[in-house]
Amino acid sequence: MRINRTLGLALTAAVLAVAMTGCSNSASSTASSAASSEAASSVAASSEAAESEAAAASVVSTEDLDVNGTTYSADCYGEFTLSNGDTMKLWKVKDAYADLSALPMKGVAEEFPIEAEAEQIYVADVTSNGETTRQYLRTDKAGRNGTVSVKTFELGDAE
Repeated sequence: MRINRTLGLALTAAVLAVAMTGCSNSASSTASSAASSEAASSVAASSEAAESEAAAASVVSTEDLDVNGTTYSADCYGEFTLSNGDTMKLWKVKDAYADLSALPMKGVAEEFPIEAEAEQIYVADVTSNGETTRQYLRTDKAGRNGTVSVKTFELGDAE
């Protein structure tokens, strides 16, 4: 029975490592090492490894990202596999909310793989059927229930 649990932990860690790859080759090996270390640490890790990717999300690198003609520092959370099988590479763009919050909204994001923070700008490269589309996402203040909704927006001139 203990062997089955250990094998289950190793398999769960491998799945997490594949599902959440980094922004560069070295970052994906860091995610893989971290997931393997977590699985090997103890039987208690099984409940942690079973949690969603949202809880496991951490910054894998910091990069410069150009958004609407301005270069910002951005934390990359790596690449996630969405429920429909598409992949999403995700960045949180630092200090961009004031500059971009007035841009027009397009809609609400269908799926967001990490816990969103209020008043932030995120950039996502979503790959579906081999084609990658860049999405710009915004979170405003949390609602009455404390949750933050993630909205898509269009680039252009902020008023």
